[in-house]
Amino acid sequence: MYNPTLQKGCRKVQMSQYSEKLAQLKKEIVAIENARKKKRWKPQQKTMIDFINGVTRRAEFQINDMKMVLYPGDEKKGFKHILLKHYHPNDLTALDIVNIYEIARRGVKLGTEGVSNDKLHVYMFLKNGNNFRLVLKPQRSNSWVVTFYRKS
Repeated sequence: MYNPTLQKGCRKVQMSQYSEKLAQLKKEIVAIENARKKKRWKPQQKTMIDFINGVTRRAEFQINDMKMVLYPGDEKKGFKHILLKHYHPNDLTALDIVNIYEIARRGVKLGTEGVSNDKLHVYMFLKNGNNFRLVLKPQRSNSWVVTFYRKS
């Protein structure tokens, strides 16, 4: 049975969790910046940092003939989903999220095997023994980011 009061309470809890994780992500990015010898971020990393800090409403990346777009989204897809479900402590780090572009650029596009929805494109990238997966939903000339995670 639908209970609107319960739904609102759930959203409040998720929004506070989201706010906490976003603040933690921003703090971790500042710590990374302070520890780096090289002070400049690559353009794609800067795009992600601007998006995380709220400077832009979406993060767009051009990869060959495809435009990858990361929207804020919700609990089921997009940046909020990535932050709520896959960021820390046992999955993605701040640096993984800042380097999301690299997964699509350098990753291998998987076929239909191991992909639960054949309308989605899944990219896999192995780095330092970690298996990263980026799930995109093609829309006209763009591909929207659905989720991003590390598979164990």
